[in-house]
Amino acid sequence: MRPPILPHHHIHRLAAAIFAAAFLFGHPAIADSAGPMAAAPTPIVAPAFDLPQLNGTPFSLAGRKGKFTLINFWALWCAPCRVEMPALARLKRQMAGRGLDVVAVNLGDKPDAVARFLTQVNVGGLTIVMDRQSALGRAWHVQALPATFLVGPDGVITHAAVGARDWAAAPVLQWFEKQLTAAPR
Repeated sequence: MRPPILPHHHIHRLAAAIFAAAFLFGHPAIADSAGPMAAAPTPIVAPAFDLPQLNGTPFSLAGRKGKFTLINFWALWCAPCRVEMPALARLKRQMAGRGLDVVAVNLGDKPDAVARFLTQVNVGGLTIVMDRQSALGRAWHVQALPATFLVGPDGVITHAAVGARDWAAAPVLQWFEKQLTAAPR
């Protein structure tokens, strides 16, 4: 059964709670015991989006129904965002075929600047979605970067993290394996 879609003012409170939990429990110093992401305190349906990828092809979160999707919000001005991009790409490659997709949503940068940056780092295969007006970031109540959300197969946000992570570290991969195998599909 899908959780109800919350009224707008409840979404603001929930977003604040998720970010607080992500900061407190998903902080890298604490993440070793709790995992790389904090569990959402209340289930919330992920805001839908249809945006272009960097290569111009459309991307829709609704098209990911039935699969886990890790949504990472980032920008070129954010140094920790830039540092974690190769690890996100490695996570995507290592979890390929296991039901997890990794999508990096760029907030506000020009496509040519993003393309130049991506030629400097190893992010082959990573899905890059362009949110030129940062409207999606606002809809998801992103308040700090990088911000990362795990969306379950039912379209509900299950976990969140604020701040950079080594997404391809062995304990993180084990954590994702556990999430993927434990969730009903």
